[in-house]
Amino acid sequence: MADLVEPSKPQNSYWLWLTDNRAALTKEAGSSKGPVVSKLAGEKWKALSAAAKAPFEKKAASLKAEYEEAMEKFVADGGVKGKRRAEKADSKKAMADKKARKEAKKASGAPSKPQNAYWLWLADNRAAITKEAGSAVGPVVSKLAGEKWKALSAEKKVPYEEKAAALKAEYVKAMEEFKKAPAGEVGGDDEEEADGDVEA
Repeated sequence: MADLVEPSKPQNSYWLWLTDNRAALTKEAGSSKGPVVSKLAGEKWKALSAAAKAPFEKKAASLKAEYEEAMEKFVADGGVKGKRRAEKADSKKAMADKKARKEAKKASGAPSKPQNAYWLWLADNRAAITKEAGSAVGPVVSKLAGEKWKALSAEKKVPYEEKAAALKAEYVKAMEEFKKAPAGEVGGDDEEEADGDVEA
């Protein structure tokens, strides 16, 4: 059985009108920036006659009726009303919390986790790998870089491994010093790029 999909709330009469008139409003506003267009659109909509608004209000009422009927069926089939919105809100909150933790850690002055051997090597070779991959898109470059790193001889990895070990030692020392400081309480999330290790 296919997953139930909660019906999307329809646009109201104003948004239906705006959709039909956005190009003209953007041209008149002289800008495509949301707040600029929205301000002009709001003024125009308020000044619009009842007769001019009528087709959009009629369409909005029809869409609302269709939505309510679809929602009734969705709930009757076992769907949970508002679940999608709640999930979206939870996801947004989780992202905001993660960003806040990272910003708090940065503001605390805690030492940044150093790059490992792979990331040091990638920093030196990114331009050549991007050129060879024919794309600067992250996943494309990362896939090719991972393959090249795995195929790299142990001898060629040594300089990066030695540099990574030295940087890690410096980091450990700096973190010990930081923790000794009165304000040195740091959260346990070391979510830096360097965590994305590539095994040889």
